[in-house]
Amino acid sequence: MNWRRLGVGVGVGCVLAGLAVVVAPSLAVGVTPSLLTLVGVVAGLAGAAAVYERATTDEQRIEPPTPERPLSVPTPGAELDRQLDALGSRGRRFGIGERRSVRDRLDELAVAVLVRDGESETTARERLAAGTWTDDPHAAAFFAEAHASDVPLEERLRAAFSGEPSPRRRARHAIDALARIADREHDR
Repeated sequence: MNWRRLGVGVGVGCVLAGLAVVVAPSLAVGVTPSLLTLVGVVAGLAGAAAVYERATTDEQRIEPPTPERPLSVPTPGAELDRQLDALGSRGRRFGIGERRSVRDRLDELAVAVLVRDGESETTARERLAAGTWTDDPHAAAFFAEAHASDVPLEERLRAAFSGEPSPRRRARHAIDALARIADREHDR
């Protein structure tokens, strides 16, 4: 026997009987004060039983799910920025690996950009080696060391006092020049 259902049934029956007496007072004939007391005691016991059951039952609380945290994804270009920062910052002996990595990466990118601009791969590599792929002497010097002397004296002096190492400055100029070419292609 389910005590909860019995209690609900008795409670619903009492409520319906009370409503019936309110609507038709003649139905209350024969209701004695002792009967009302008995109904009150039964209702009080049922309420006490409900409170006891609630107090002794282990509640199963519903735990809301842990909100998802956004995934941490690397920022595009963050690795290249890190490599550029490492270029020349620890002296000539260090940073060779970063320099080679940046050079390989930018060399591949430069060829791809120039090929997309209409050059053949061979011509693109020749223009990079000759330093004729851009008007920016710093960018040209990144791929063609011989063109480092093409930088005007005023700019070389300014660069010398800027504190930025030459490999990093050349790489930054090469990236900017490649971005301009790529943007020009994109605008067509």
